[in-house]
Amino acid sequence: MHNPEEKQKCSVERDRSYLFLSMILLVLNLIATADASFRNNFSATSREPVVLSASVIPSSAAATAYIPGDSDKPLTPRQQYLLGKQLDINKATMEEFNSLPGISSTMAAAIVKERERLGGFRSPNDLLRVKGVKEKRLEKILPFLKKS
Repeated sequence: MHNPEEKQKCSVERDRSYLFLSMILLVLNLIATADASFRNNFSATSREPVVLSASVIPSSAAATAYIPGDSDKPLTPRQQYLLGKQLDINKATMEEFNSLPGISSTMAAAIVKERERLGGFRSPNDLLRVKGVKEKRLEKILPFLKKS
């Protein structure tokens, strides 16, 4: 006859085996579902998906970039910046400044006004002259600005 301790040990090992197999099946199911979803998103679209790299995207290319799978929806300015588009501080509109993180519409208007007053910025550090733009805010938006 089996010892009760041996029965309990076998039961624990069997439970661990079932749990391990269940986790494997769950992961495989998730992979299969994600793979099928990925294939459906790209094969069902009428246009070829646009491949975007993390390098600087020219403004004309970024303006026509679309979200893969959503052929009707162009990338928002914020998504374009996250993908590497950089803003020329001497050519940007108020709306483009407003799309930067931490820049409100009031601050964007002040930036454009200061740019017009100065006749253009020589470097992104000139933004510190704008009321409300401090070192911390400039550091936050600096990756999104072109170096002049």
